[in-house]
Amino acid sequence: MFQRIQEYPLIQADGRWYRPRAYGDPRPDGRWQGWLIFFPLTGSGAIAPPHPETTQTTWAALSTWAEGLTLVYVEGALERALTIAQQPPGLTSRLAAAEYEALEDAERLETAAEIQRAAADLDEDAADTARDEADRIRRERLATESAMAATEEAAAKVEAAIHEEAAREAREAAAEAAQRRRSADSMATESAAKKTRRASKKR
Repeated sequence: MFQRIQEYPLIQADGRWYRPRAYGDPRPDGRWQGWLIFFPLTGSGAIAPPHPETTQTTWAALSTWAEGLTLVYVEGALERALTIAQQPPGLTSRLAAAEYEALEDAERLETAAEIQRAAADLDEDAADTARDEADRIRRERLATESAMAATEEAAAKVEAAIHEEAAREAREAAAEAAQRRRSADSMATESAAKKTRRASKKR
């Protein structure tokens, strides 16, 4: 089964445009043959020179060969393909099979990419939902903390008012006690003075 290696820029010949591609064809002995196939943009099917362009021992070696081809070489291969009356037996069908396989691979990759994009969209939606939920919880927490702070502030004001009233009552009680002490001291002083005067009169 042909396997595509490399695609080259469009080239023109006999008034038609062709898309050159390099393919690898595995051999029973483990080696790889390299073919240059030309696909016309319009009209008939693909064409190729009558024989492979190279035979390499490994796929990596074949890929290196394909990457190093010059435009002049590719144009020469197209001329050889155009000079023959018909394609090598079985080559066209093998090319068609290879192209269908490549198309199926491309479709599978595209489907996988669509699935990945859909999964990414779902993940993004889930992330947005999680962020919205986190923001909502944060707002609720801040509102709760604000309400608790307001309650504590009100309780502190009430307690301060109670302490202030107790302090006022304590100051009034202290002032009243001081007044009684002064009155008692005054009365004691007056009583002592009277006693002294009476004692003086007796002498």
